[in-house]
Amino acid sequence: MKRPTITAHAGSMGLPDNTLEAIRAGIEAGADIVEFDLSFTVGGAPVLSHDEPQGGEPTLADAFGILRAHPAIRANIDLKRLSDHLYKVQPLAEEYGVSDRIFFTGINEDWIPEVRRQCPGVPYYLNRDIDESRFGDEAYYEELAALTARVGALGLNIHFSGAHPALSRILHEAGLELSLWTVDEPDDIRAVLETEPDNVTTRRPDLTLEIIRKA
Repeated sequence: MKRPTITAHAGSMGLPDNTLEAIRAGIEAGADIVEFDLSFTVGGAPVLSHDEPQGGEPTLADAFGILRAHPAIRANIDLKRLSDHLYKVQPLAEEYGVSDRIFFTGINEDWIPEVRRQCPGVPYYLNRDIDESRFGDEAYYEELAALTARVGALGLNIHFSGAHPALSRILHEAGLELSLWTVDEPDDIRAVLETEPDNVTTRRPDLTLEIIRKA
């Protein structure tokens, strides 16, 4: 079984969400990818924040500075809302030399045209809620794969409770990936690894990697 990439959640290793300390801790714990939430100030500055910025948040430039110093690490930029200032992300990534190591999540199909217009060079995953009543339904998974391909996404980004081996297989057959968020408990981590996802987002990258090593 291929090892999935491990993404350190914005609040990994018990640290506050969207802090530079959490980013560094995720990297030190062995994560392949670090996640942080992106919002924009009233003046249009890109900052790390899940909610509307209140002032004092780390800037996207701060995060890219850490990324520049760790050339093997990628960044999952989770969009919390659309902004007319989203276009600032791509040139800033190019300035810091990290444009080939970033991608967006948090995006539904309605947002995609605007995301592609403002950041044409940044790849993205499609976020989707899974219909629990159709869990295990391969016809449904085929529909999800077709939608994901149609909107030009790298793959599907879903809550880990929606993971299923058939979904992974159908996405893989279409050349797409399955990314899962956010799984932290040991039993849940073991269970989702059996579904063969391409990525697992967790607040405990250290624990997840330990479980993978012992599998």
